[in-house]
Amino acid sequence: MGMIRIEKHSQDRVIVLRFSRPEVRNALSWKMVTEFKAALHSIDSDNKCRAVVITGAGQSFCAGLDLIDQANRASLSEAVGELGDGPRAGMRGQEYMAEVVLLMRKIQQPIIAAINGHAYGGGLGIALGCDIRMAAESAKFCTQFIRLGVSGCDIGVSYTLPKLIGAARAHDMMMTARVIDVQLAEQWGLVTYVVENDQLERRAIELAESLCDFSPYGLISTKQGMWSNLDASSLMAAMQVENRNQILNGLGGDVEEAAAAFFEKRKPNFNK
Repeated sequence: MGMIRIEKHSQDRVIVLRFSRPEVRNALSWKMVTEFKAALHSIDSDNKCRAVVITGAGQSFCAGLDLIDQANRASLSEAVGELGDGPRAGMRGQEYMAEVVLLMRKIQQPIIAAINGHAYGGGLGIALGCDIRMAAESAKFCTQFIRLGVSGCDIGVSYTLPKLIGAARAHDMMMTARVIDVQLAEQWGLVTYVVENDQLERRAIELAESLCDFSPYGLISTKQGMWSNLDASSLMAAMQVENRNQILNGLGGDVEEAAAAFFEKRKPNFNK
């Protein structure tokens, strides 16, 4: 995959997925989106992998859509098939691009965004689709969409951003397209870790490695439960998801292993 690089770490338990178009700040072309989706499917089926780090090559995480490639009918057709002009073609392209966030939500592994430099437009949407966000001091955030003559709501941002930073701040970002620096992003809760630029990838991998010490199914069910309960209709509905997950987690032997490790003063060995 030329525009997406997959690198394995920690005895294949951690995968770094790297956007690799630094010459255009890792802007999203149709081919890059195709490779990204294929990479996510591949990672989801890799049962050795327990955690994923997404980052960008060079000085940016992802600067959003590649505006030159977006207008290339041949590139679009290669991604979604031959289509004529009009709303059908536009909707097929729109859905093809936007569903990357649904795929990120669906895969079994938790995803850590290691955000270096620009996370603009679609790049911001991808960062918001991750489960944990760590940012370098150089990171900058912008919804950008409204500057391009379209709605400020795209690639799931109108759903994910208000849930992270609140509706008032999300309205501000989406309607003004102002650039948010990393200090304000941390203050607002957009990111939960801020690290020095040259420490970002190492710290993100270390965080991913720490997740690998937990029960694999415990991680999966936590990710699924968190995303599911963001849409829960009530506390009772959320607790029903939690209760089922806890019972399922208790059936595989991991609870017994965790208890034994505690009393024997050692790390648990979760190998299922």
